[in-house]
Formats: sequence, C-alpha cells, structure tokens
Amino acid sequence: MTRHLAVIVGGLLFAAFLLFSSTFTVKYNEVAIRATFGSVDEESVIRDAGLHFRWPIFIDRVDKLDTRLQVIESPLEETPTADGLQVVARGFLFWRVAAEGSGPLDFAGKYETIDGAANALQSLFRTQFAAGMGAYPFDQLIGPANRLAEAEDRIRRAMEAETADGGVEIVSVGVSQLMLPPRTARAVVERMEAERRSLAEAENRKGQAARQNLIAAANTDADKIRSFANRRAREIEGAAARYAKELLEGMRGNQELAIFLAWLDTLEASLTSRTTIILPSDIAPWHMLDQSAAGDRSEVIPQPERGARAEPGGSAPVAGIEGESVAVAERNPSDTGEGD
Repeated sequence: MTRHLAVIVGGLLFAAFLLFSSTFTVKYNEVAIRATFGSVDEESVIRDAGLHFRWPIFIDRVDKLDTRLQVIESPLEETPTADGLQVVARGFLFWRVAAEGSGPLDFAGKYETIDGAANALQSLFRTQFAAGMGAYPFDQLIGPANRLAEAEDRIRRAMEAETADGGVEIVSVGVSQLMLPPRTARAVVERMEAERRSLAEAENRKGQAARQNLIAAANTDADKIRSFANRRAREIEGAAARYAKELLEGMRGNQELAIFLAWLDTLEASLTSRTTIILPSDIAPWHMLDQSAAGDRSEVIPQPERGARAEPGGSAPVAGIEGESVAVAERNPSDTGEGD
C-alpha cells in the first residue's frame, strides 16, 4: 500500500514537472524567443502576452527580453570642442529592444541579454557622444542660438548606424549637463569681452555713419526750405513793391488826401495810451482837434493856420509853433475800453 502511494505521488510530481516545463508565460512588456534544439526562426518569436506551451526539458529553451525603455548615461567628463576649447558634458541615451520584425532575433544573436547590450552600448555611446559634441565649436553649444538639438540628433543617428544590425531601437539622445572648466571659463569670458567690444565699435561706427547721413539730409532739407523761403520772400517783396507803387501813384493823384491820412495816423499813434498834450492848436496835425476853428472854412480837408499847408504838387507840410493859442488833448483808455 505504501509502495503504491509512493508511485502515485511520484507520478503526480512527474506530471506536474512535465506540465510546468511545458508552459511559460510572456508579460505585456516582454518578447520571448523559443529555440528548439538551439534553432530559431521568425516563428520562434512570441510577442503575445499570456500562457504559452513548449516542448519540455531540453527540447525547447525560452529566452525573454524586456521591451521597456532602457537608459544609459555617460560619465561627466571633459570633451574638446571643434575650436580647441573644453566643455564638461554628460549625456543620456534611451533605447529598447526592437520588438518588430527580426529585431528580437538580432538582439539575442548579438547581445543575448539586456545587461550585455547595456554594457556594449555604454562604451559605444560614450565614444559617439564625445565625437558628436566635438564636431561643434564652443559658441554653438551654449547661448540662446545654440545647436545642441542638432548635436543630439547627430549623436542619435551615429548610434542608429552602429546598432542597425543588433536589434536595438535608439529612441532619443540628449545632453543632461553642460559646464565649463575654470580655464575654459576664463578664456570664454575674455573672448566674449573681445567680441562685445568689437560689436560695440561696429555699432558705434554705424551710429556715426547714420548721424552723418541725418546731418547731411537735414542740411539738404534746410537748404531746400531756405531757398524756397527766399524765393517766396522775393515774390512777396515784389508784390509789396508793386502794391506800394500803385499806392504812391494814387497818392500823387490826390496829395491832400494822403497828407490828411498821415495826420490821422499821427494822431492815432500819439493818443494810444493815457495822454495829455498841450500844444498850439494851429499846428498840423493838432489843428484837427480844434473843432471851433473849423467854422466856415471852404477846404474839404482842414488846414492848419500856421506852418506848412498841404499844397497840390507840393512837399509834405512841416508844422511850426507860433503864438499863444493852445490845444489840450486828453485820452483815457477807459473811454475806449483799454487798460492802463
């Protein structure tokens, strides 16, 4: 009885072992390669997650590859640039197993495991990272107009070319840290100062040239305006001379009226403010204020009794002072609404 029980238990254990060795599971983030007697082909790649069967024991061997993103980081070290300076840089690489096509088979044939691929890619990435950063001068690696994105793309393409037959998919490459060693920092500062001085001198020269251009343009415009103003002034002077000539011609035709108007202008100019004038009343033009003497005169224009009289064709009268008769003329600005 005991012997039979041992046989049954042994049979169950053997059956369980066969069942366990005949199945395997593939996770959602894995791809499996099932090799039969060490031979593989396209059908050996299993990409569907779940439970799968295989021949037990030594007939089939199953290797699983993680298809999730893997990251590699280069060490922080000095890298020479194309213009002979040094930068301290560190980069990163995202990669994964190429799950499509023959990628898993190529990966297993070249690297076998994820760790083996990581070690090989670490050395390769360090070399390509230094070469990619060294292809650009220092000024193109820093500042707002830097070409870091182009350098990263250059490194990524170089890594793709190196791993094209290894079943590795290069996802992205980036620069995570970029610094200057002390000696490079001093050299960079000195060069930047020299460049800024050169730029400042160039801008100063441009400003001086623009200033001279503005001055020349302003002088040209001023000459044009001055020429126009002079020409216009001559035109106005000519028109005024012609008008004055016409007035003089008219005044020669009626000298008495012209003299009378001159007397009125003299009176108006003399009495423009608070004024008290005591003069003989028979002297031009003050005889115009003596209304009592205007009586029965036959002249159309009142004439002074003393001094020059307005004679047709004669010269302008000159007033004289004789006798004792006086005229008192007062003008108060309040009479005309003017202020003091």
